[in-house]
Amino acid sequence: MTGALAPDGDVRLRPTSHGPLDDVRVVVKDLYDVAGRVTAAGNPTLAAAAPATRHAAAVARVLGAGASVVGKSATDELAMGMFGVNSHFGTPENPAAPDRVPGGSSSGSASAVAAGDADLGLGTDTGGSIRSPASFCGLVGLRPTHGRIDTAGVRPMAPRFDTVSLLARTLGPVAAAFGVLAHDAAGRGRDDVRRLVLLTDLLDLATPDVAAHVRQVAAAWADRLGLPLVEEPLLVSPLPSELLPVFWPLMSRQVWESNGEWVLRDEPELGEGIRERILAAADVTDAEVRAAEAQQVLLVERLTALLDDGLAVLPTTVDAAPLRDLPHADLIAYRDRNLAFVVPASLAGVPQLSLPTGTVVHRTAGTTAPIGTSLLGLAGDDELLLALAQEIA
Repeated sequence: MTGALAPDGDVRLRPTSHGPLDDVRVVVKDLYDVAGRVTAAGNPTLAAAAPATRHAAAVARVLGAGASVVGKSATDELAMGMFGVNSHFGTPENPAAPDRVPGGSSSGSASAVAAGDADLGLGTDTGGSIRSPASFCGLVGLRPTHGRIDTAGVRPMAPRFDTVSLLARTLGPVAAAFGVLAHDAAGRGRDDVRRLVLLTDLLDLATPDVAAHVRQVAAAWADRLGLPLVEEPLLVSPLPSELLPVFWPLMSRQVWESNGEWVLRDEPELGEGIRERILAAADVTDAEVRAAEAQQVLLVERLTALLDDGLAVLPTTVDAAPLRDLPHADLIAYRDRNLAFVVPASLAGVPQLSLPTGTVVHRTAGTTAPIGTSLLGLAGDDELLLALAQEIA
């Protein structure tokens, strides 16, 4: 698991009690505090900082439920990445598609779980950091309802969107871990779901192979669940035709509040584009934030109306994972296209569950790679998504 580990990541922790996670091996993203270990967040300056004095809340909870920790896993620097590329510490392997990136920023967690070196990955998801690596590595990935899992002891990127999120090869460890970690009342029940909604505007943004695959998967899921499948767009007036201009100002303001003072005061060593991105976040105006917040409210209202009696189906990513040797500019272009599939859940604070549903072939390289299909619900629907996923498995 060497390539999947963080700089101070070779750690083994025994369970502190018994419970639903007995014998589950957990790998922990290097944004989580682990007592006695440095929380480096993929950055060499932070890697030289003092070790944490206590476990993050989620780490303590899984240990108390019978799990063991088998390592701290690599991450994109400061969690600012979608592909697992870290200019300081390298890029973990994608065991499901060795010629491709593993996805990020929960890259090491995905790599270790996909390789079978861990049963469960504790990661984070702000703008796709669990969902993209889950799709790229053929894993189950859950971004939960915002606030349902305690983020205490997790280094923030954009707290308004940050979530403790979960990865596994199968549904069981994700469901068990969510049951251990989540708090607050559950949302809707099975009888509240009377249709599946295929989000056609997002489907149209995916590559043709992915779109065709997801359409087939959605039809199969509807058949297994005994539900009608309807096709509707997500973004209708008065919402804009794309959500990236809504998400970026809100996330950037949070990134600046989390990292700006540290960057200016300590002048840390930062990789390609990271310092520039943080400094640019300082330029977001209050007017831009207010305008984005107004659009965010409209999105929540639209989702609430659209999914009043159903759940949405969408591609998890625009395409399979990019090749490892893809130029940086092409990765940025992929990122910008891919955000359309992950930003809705982030902005609305709702759960999205990515399930591995097949592979596609790279039209130039000729190699196959996994892709995921997602279920998207309303706030509090986490247990519902997990239960329906068990029905369609």
